[in-house]
Amino acid sequence: MAVSATTIPATSAPAQRSRFDGQVRAFPWLLMGPTILLLVALTIFPLIYSLYLSLNNYTLGGESEWIWFANYGDLLGDGVFWRKLWFTFQITIIAVALELALGLGCALILNKRLPAIGALRMIVYIPMMISPLVVAYAWRIMLDGSFGVITYFGDTLGLGKQQWTVQYGKASIIATDVWQWTPFVSLLMLAGLQAVPAQLYEAASLDRASAWMTFTRITLPFLKTPILLALLFRTIDTFKIFEAVKFITLGGPGDLTETLSVTAYNVGFEQSRLGMGAAISWIMVIVINILATVLIKALTRQRRRAAEAVDEPDPPNAGSVGAVPGIS
Repeated sequence: MAVSATTIPATSAPAQRSRFDGQVRAFPWLLMGPTILLLVALTIFPLIYSLYLSLNNYTLGGESEWIWFANYGDLLGDGVFWRKLWFTFQITIIAVALELALGLGCALILNKRLPAIGALRMIVYIPMMISPLVVAYAWRIMLDGSFGVITYFGDTLGLGKQQWTVQYGKASIIATDVWQWTPFVSLLMLAGLQAVPAQLYEAASLDRASAWMTFTRITLPFLKTPILLALLFRTIDTFKIFEAVKFITLGGPGDLTETLSVTAYNVGFEQSRLGMGAAISWIMVIVINILATVLIKALTRQRRRAAEAVDEPDPPNAGSVGAVPGIS
């Protein structure tokens, strides 16, 4: 019995340790399992299924016919599709350019030590916290040709009651997007501005550098990464713009202000041509991935240059005032 009593723990200890190690290895998967299942159910499966639909001639309620890439061929050979793609690019380029310019201007103001600057920053950031659907409805009311507040002020200034969403549909869409997302760009720019060492501005001031030289030689280099980040996020998001088009201009007059997102919705759900709608969506995915890849490579290259600049040894006269880069 004594031998048995001493051998049982010796033989069971490795088994218990192995079982414990297995539980430790399985515990992270038990934590991540629900998230992975949710991700597969809500993201990966719909993505794969939409790719499958894009290769079929499928109308809701009808038979599905496998046609390979015929939907894509029909789209690429359709002049209307290319017109809507070009319109989407126009909206993206103009809106993102305005957001970058206005966001930089707002960030330069918000970076100053002004009275009640905290409250001012909070007011500026409010638009990006509102749902895009709510923003689109609000701008639709303000731009209404009969009782909109913008129409009222335009009439007061002698412009008459303009049908803004009809006559200036593109400008209405761009104005809505710029109003909502300029604060986001401003937030990124402000983070970059606050990373600029104050000693550089002091040295520039002692060197009597102009405001323009201070901005281009000191401030702008520190903003290259925030600018590329803002360009990346806003280009991807603006290319997918939907609410402002669907609820302000309704894609009109006719279909002149339809973006690809609205076209995919109209074809897929209103016309029940799910195969063609999925093909339009996948073309958008391809274009967005190309744009994102280009911008991410530019961002990576910029960060690598910044890291190399930090690792470089200081020049012999780095302690002098005239050592500020580009300022003599």
